[in-house]
Amino acid sequence: MGRLRGFLERFRPTGVPGAAARAGVPADRAAEDRAELAGVFAAMEPVQAECREIREAAERAAHDVRRRADEEATALLGAARARAQTERAAASVAAGRSAAAERRVIVADAERRAATIRERADERLPALVTRAVEMVKAMTGE
Repeated sequence: MGRLRGFLERFRPTGVPGAAARAGVPADRAAEDRAELAGVFAAMEPVQAECREIREAAERAAHDVRRRADEEATALLGAARARAQTERAAASVAAGRSAAAERRVIVADAERRAATIRERADERLPALVTRAVEMVKAMTGE
């Protein structure tokens, strides 16, 4: 039995190469860690699956929110364009009224000026006619 034990002792895991130690096979720490953590990772799998489901649901919800926002933006834009046309028409009517009012003011002012000029002409015309007649008589010798 002692010999078997000695033989098996040679396969006992040892540390990485370094200081001299008893004979053995190098220890595979990565494999040991994987084996040790395999149960932990297996226990975490349902949680990871739930996380994936939550993330996928959030992505679907975000997609729905973006789609609804796009639809709402399109509807708002259409309403704004329709309202803009109505506002332009109203502004055009208001501008036409303003132009008509301004035109009436200008015409009234022009009529007042014309009346003033006619009055002056009516006042000055008899004297000018008399003067012109006298000049013609003076030229003809009468």
